Amino acid sequence: MNEAEKIYNNVREALPDIKPGSLRFWGLWFGRPYDNIHRMVSAEHDSGLLRLRFDRDELLTIWSPAGLEWNNSEFQIKDAERVLWEWYYYGRPKLDANRFFLDLVKMPESIVATTSANQYAPPMKTNPSLPAAELLTVPTFPRINAS
Repeated sequence: MNEAEKIYNNVREALPDIKPGSLRFWGLWFGRPYDNIHRMVSAEHDSGLLRLRFDRDELLTIWSPAGLEWNNSEFQIKDAERVLWEWYYYGRPKLDANRFFLDLVKMPESIVATTSANQYAPPMKTNPSLPAAELLTVPTFPRINAS
């Protein structure tokens, strides 16, 4: 059993308990931090490839994933050879012309990030020491009684 299959089995069992959150890839947020919320709905694996599907027909494909960590506030895949996030332009029809990608490939010293998004220019600053893929829940803070 390869690592992608092991992670798939763990994700499949934990899926009902994985909280929705914002995505970050090697430190690169998809959108602004905690601006987008994504709910994982299914997982698949095939020969070292892990596919995670989300509630708005988004797809996260991870080549050679390694090191799953999961708790109440975060879901992390520590390392990978490549991460591909695909989504439809939000608010537009789900047509091929409205489908975009963010593709990140791990090199020996860096992460090479490319995107087909043309509606904005995301900052492509990555950090190879951070997890390859993360689903982070919105932090909750205690309420302060101002009375």
